[in-house]
Amino acid sequence: MKIASIDVFPLEADLGNPIGFSQWYYGKKNNLVIKITAEDGTIGWGESYGPSHAIASSIETYFKPLLLGKNPLETECLWQLMWKSYLDFNRLGIFMGAISGIDIALWDLKGKAYDAPVRELLGGTSEPIQCYATGMYFRKGVPDEQMIPQLLTEAESYIKLGFDFLKIKIGKNLDFDCEILEAFRQNFPDTLLAADANHAYNFKESLIIGRLLEKHNYTWFEEPLHPSNLSDMAKLRNLLDVSIASGECEQTRYGFLKLAEAKALDIFQPDPAYCGGISEYLKIQAIATANHIDCIPHCWGLKINQSVSASLLSISPENPGRYEKRKFYLEMDQTEHPIRDCIFKDSHKVKDGYLHFNDLPGLGVSVDEKLLDSFKAVTK
Repeated sequence: MKIASIDVFPLEADLGNPIGFSQWYYGKKNNLVIKITAEDGTIGWGESYGPSHAIASSIETYFKPLLLGKNPLETECLWQLMWKSYLDFNRLGIFMGAISGIDIALWDLKGKAYDAPVRELLGGTSEPIQCYATGMYFRKGVPDEQMIPQLLTEAESYIKLGFDFLKIKIGKNLDFDCEILEAFRQNFPDTLLAADANHAYNFKESLIIGRLLEKHNYTWFEEPLHPSNLSDMAKLRNLLDVSIASGECEQTRYGFLKLAEAKALDIFQPDPAYCGGISEYLKIQAIATANHIDCIPHCWGLKINQSVSASLLSISPENPGRYEKRKFYLEMDQTEHPIRDCIFKDSHKVKDGYLHFNDLPGLGVSVDEKLLDSFKAVTK
């Protein structure tokens, strides 16, 4: 079997209402879908997380010529080929985002070639995966005192869908953040809650927020500090009981090894569509396990990455493990996303707060290519 073609599809869609987090507001969703076709017609679909046009250009210019004619089933060898061929430039950033999406597509193709789900190739289970709802983004132009009741109403809608774990956005300003954290615990006393600051705070601010999260029994404090500020992250972790989570901005086993050595985190959050794909995620998970750190994928994109993340969660080891198992939750973005909700013919069903795997080979998702043109991003 040989790779016959590699196609990239930068996609974008306007949102009905702009949404925001600690760093900016945006009115569009952008995604990159990758299609790898073998000579026998078998197709693998991949997804990259990051700047879609830049990643697409790197695939077209550098990785496509490198991979055409190669055996797509040799996923590990092809990962190493891509890594070594541009090592001076691809250890971090755009190139690693490209490798991630290609690797995902190769695993999807491999599963279809062997007529088996990727999770089975990984040695995983087909049991339903419990999910947490990500939402409660800031609303542009809405005063803080009006926004919090709106976000509480939004959260209530997710609980009605069966989610018992919610992740909210913080990092707007300290007064707002303290108020929303208290309001969510007061209104949802029996719901698991996590808070994501998207690296908004300095050390002193993160300590104030962290102590409030402890008081209200939040499950984790996500990206409290700048991703490179490992010394303060480790100090914060030692001072707080709430778990510290981060890693969506990190890439490769080498990046996560630094996090482990710094003793900065309780939870690794590598994004498979950015950290190096499925092949590299497995190595990151091994580092996490060896350092007694939980590994829970960041998943904020399309149903391709959703399937990848669920498949990887199906093999998540417990640290250290016990008879009554701890739950590992899959991130389920609830924000408006026309691309995610339109282009897939097949995908795994999400019902009552759980992702239920289908029995299709590969990643269990298929793209309606006729709809891709509807979301084709235009280079400016």
